[in-house]
Amino acid sequence: MPVDYRRNNGPESSVSYHLNTSTYLQSYEEKLKIVLQEDSRKDGRKLTDSRKIFIKSGIVGKAKGAAYIELGATKVIVSVFDPREIPKQSKYSIHGELFCDFKYSPFACLHRKSQQTDNEEKSLAQALKRALEPAICRHEFPNFQVDIFANVLEDDGSALAAAITASGLAVADAGIPMFDILTATNAGIIGNQILLDPTRQEEELCLSTCSPNDHGIITVARMSTHEQISEIWQSGCIQMKTLQEAIDCLVEANRSVAPIIQQTLIERVTKFIEKKPDSS
Repeated sequence: MPVDYRRNNGPESSVSYHLNTSTYLQSYEEKLKIVLQEDSRKDGRKLTDSRKIFIKSGIVGKAKGAAYIELGATKVIVSVFDPREIPKQSKYSIHGELFCDFKYSPFACLHRKSQQTDNEEKSLAQALKRALEPAICRHEFPNFQVDIFANVLEDDGSALAAAITASGLAVADAGIPMFDILTATNAGIIGNQILLDPTRQEEELCLSTCSPNDHGIITVARMSTHEQISEIWQSGCIQMKTLQEAIDCLVEANRSVAPIIQQTLIERVTKFIEKKPDSS
């Protein structure tokens, strides 16, 4: 693997101390009893409760638009840059293109991430792109490309949903025309239980092959005003009935997130207007 000599690289084999704790080494059944206690979860939330959201726009000075989101302990920052000509494009493109990059910081996960983009990050970048394309007026910048970079600073579950929500806010902050604001939420499936906004530990249980029943993760991106779903990203083994119930639950969760994004945009525009000098 190539080495970047411009930075101090940590050892590739380093792992978090959490991997050696007694809780992490427990069996699937023991972890399940700790995480799920009847109708409540380890952090005290009910199955249908989301974590508190903190989101702020315009935090990267060199970017055209940016957003930072905290979803519990999950932290994601997104930067959007000015449209530029599509590289290596020989023919005219009526619709503009989106270049999405999804990257985990080396310290974001329990297992240290490499500087090279892996297959998981490429898959999440494609999901991010598919979620954003229906919400952006790409016909407004033909033959141009908008670059969107999502960086996960800390992953405690629901990283893709947080990145999609922050990306929608960052694109609007950049002044790029959009059909609607974009939000995303996700849920974990363990048997017949739907865990809204799962943590990293809950996601590991949902993706575990030790579960004899339905198990997996579902992420839904939705445009609130048009009431349209722009992307459904699913992993695991889930029956159609359970999938439909989870999607209905996620649609309701997206409705509760949309006012937060709208209020953030209003505050951003209000500050911009107040700082703008009076031309008269």
